[in-house]
Amino acid sequence: MKPLFISSLNQFTGKNLMVVGLGRRFQKEGYKIGVFKPVGLFPSRVGNVLTDEDILFFHKVLDLEDAPEDMCPVVITDGLIEDILEGQADHFMEKVREGYNRVAQGKDVVIISGVGWVRSGYFIGVPMTDFIKDVGARVITVDVPRYLDQSIDGMLATKALVGDNFLGAVFNRLQPGRLELCDTLVRQYLKKKDIEILGLIPEDAILSAVSVRELKNALSGEIVCCPEKQDELVERFGIGAMNVESALRYLRKMRNKAVIVGGDRSDIQLAALETATKCLILTGDLYPDDLILGKAMAMGVPILVVKGDTQSVVEKVEQMLGHISLRSESKVVRAVELVEQNVKFDAVCSGLGLSR
Repeated sequence: MKPLFISSLNQFTGKNLMVVGLGRRFQKEGYKIGVFKPVGLFPSRVGNVLTDEDILFFHKVLDLEDAPEDMCPVVITDGLIEDILEGQADHFMEKVREGYNRVAQGKDVVIISGVGWVRSGYFIGVPMTDFIKDVGARVITVDVPRYLDQSIDGMLATKALVGDNFLGAVFNRLQPGRLELCDTLVRQYLKKKDIEILGLIPEDAILSAVSVRELKNALSGEIVCCPEKQDELVERFGIGAMNVESALRYLRKMRNKAVIVGGDRSDIQLAALETATKCLILTGDLYPDDLILGKAMAMGVPILVVKGDTQSVVEKVEQMLGHISLRSESKVVRAVELVEQNVKFDAVCSGLGLSR
């Protein structure tokens, strides 16, 4: 059995993308896989079992048979944090090892989803560096290099912490210019430091998109028409705070968009519906008039009514875009494609000692 540890340098950089993409690829090649998350950060209950949201997602999309409580034996909750601070909870490393051993039985590969960076886990008594050494896992670290010097520094620090267990680096959500730089100077620099770049994944419109349903949940809004369209994906956002003529020119340039507009601006709402719009987001907790509602229903465009002014709603959307999830099936399919196209699977197998 070969353990593969996926870590990240920051939040929301593509760790789940790698778990799903590599997991599906291993399965495609005939390997029996398990997925393990030593410490969960997103509590979720299934019946009487407390587990992690990511584990439930992996369990479903990878069609896994292991019990969720084995796949993630420790889940951080507010109550658990208080217990640790009061000195009433320990021995978590033993619980993690037991869960891992159960998941690893009969598997060719176990993909381990780390708790962020490899230096995480000390507070709960499960340092990821110790766990990596205990199970002999090879480590892939993924990052979105917003600040290239910090990203490279993080890769060098990971190498220093885990040594020969470090398999390589993956850079995700790269704009064209940054991708070219990573593929030339950064690759050459890291190679001199004995670090291989295993993948350069470009920014992708589908993975960067959000569903109307996700927007509704994030904005605590109400869908007032076309609820069957809630799984439609929004790739871009337009803001309707201008005159109608300017709005039409502006909105016609954008496809697969949601338009954020004041609930009292029926003129802009109508203009938006005359362009390729996936969703109208009406601010101010104001409902559309009958003309707008009828046209939206005829065109199959959901209208989301939200509280707050336009500026505050825009800020909430920007925060949401910083941590896009993979929960929709279309995103899972695209994630698998991107990993298959841009990550060196042969090098991963070779580093794990797997024959193909």
